[in-house]
Amino acid sequence: MNNSCEVPETASPDPRASTGLGIATPPALVVRKYGGSSLATPELVRAVATRIATAAERGQQVVVVVSAMGATTDDLVALAGKVAIRPDRRELDQLMATGEQVSAAVLALALQRRGVKAVSLSGDQAGVVVDGPAGDAVIVRVDATRIFERLREAQVVVVAGFQGRDRDGELRTLGRGGSDTTAVALAAALGVSCEIYTDVEGVHTADPRIVRDSTPLPSVSYRAMTELAGNGARVLHPRSVALAERRAVPLRVTHSSGGEAGTVVENAQPLEGGPEVVGIAHERQVRLVRLTGDDAPRGRCARALVELIGIGLRPDVLTWHSPTDLRFTARGEPAPADVVREVAERVGARCEVDDGFGSISVVGTALLDDPRYLIGLLRAAAEPDAAVPAIATSPTRLTAVVPAKRLEAAVSALHRAFGLHQPQGTPR
Repeated sequence: MNNSCEVPETASPDPRASTGLGIATPPALVVRKYGGSSLATPELVRAVATRIATAAERGQQVVVVVSAMGATTDDLVALAGKVAIRPDRRELDQLMATGEQVSAAVLALALQRRGVKAVSLSGDQAGVVVDGPAGDAVIVRVDATRIFERLREAQVVVVAGFQGRDRDGELRTLGRGGSDTTAVALAAALGVSCEIYTDVEGVHTADPRIVRDSTPLPSVSYRAMTELAGNGARVLHPRSVALAERRAVPLRVTHSSGGEAGTVVENAQPLEGGPEVVGIAHERQVRLVRLTGDDAPRGRCARALVELIGIGLRPDVLTWHSPTDLRFTARGEPAPADVVREVAERVGARCEVDDGFGSISVVGTALLDDPRYLIGLLRAAAEPDAAVPAIATSPTRLTAVVPAKRLEAAVSALHRAFGLHQPQGTPR
């Protein structure tokens, strides 16, 4: 199985339809996705229902994908932890999938109260077929027949994101951020665009909670959005952007109030362009891990790394200091330090885990063609008398690991150093 990106499959194209499902696409159809912060309270749910009802009254047909309300997913994981030391992943999937199903049902009820015909569907009922392990499945096929049946009955279809059913009938979740991927997969299967509604008015040049003069980007390429999302920007999940690019699904990210134009994610860029910085991303949870082993037998560090990847740790910058000394960074929410040490000890390696770091990433195009970008990153990241512990470079991303206490200052310094505080269209 290829776990890098999901590819919804459809039936053979029918001349009557643009979707390849043998069913004509209803007019003015769009997929909307609402995140958990937009549905955190009954009042917010009613506000979302009002906006969807307004669209329906104007003749638009809507398929809505929802995340779990507020912190529901975290609460469910915490609940599992209170009854099991290491909860079984299958049962965790059964538990966590209920969060999105609650959101879907509650929003459908709110729409019905507004006089709008609406129905909630689980991922399975919506035709989402997945493959892969519990907690990290990928979408392999979408059968949108049932969705079209409901749309023909003039119903708003509310789909629980983050989940699907595999070929063995098992419920599987897609991992954190999976509702974004569900929305893009449905849009790809239906042959329509996808609108992501969240608590910010678009994709900003930096996190507006850190950099107050950051501004929304009117548009951004799929590739740049993938880099931003993969390095800490939480507006979109990187898997959803990769899928949108592969299936040419236009994305629009905007505030859940619907009052702003937001950011369009597409490939409307010139074939060639010079060096340019699009935005600054950051990650708060970064660990430096060092694995060491005896000369004989060889390969203990490599075996420890393979096992750690198998339990969910995602290494980023890897450096072999010697055949028996491997160092790397782990971003996001890696396995607890005691679990990392336990795995290393099981294969005969020693392990050191250093918490307290973050990462800052400059995202753009042709970044290695102009040395000023790397120099600017190093100046923002370095402390007096202290080296940058890890750095990674590519034409579209420059990343440095920094102490957590310097993270916000470094993000602000980079944003200003590269002129991102200036209005869009101002020469930089």
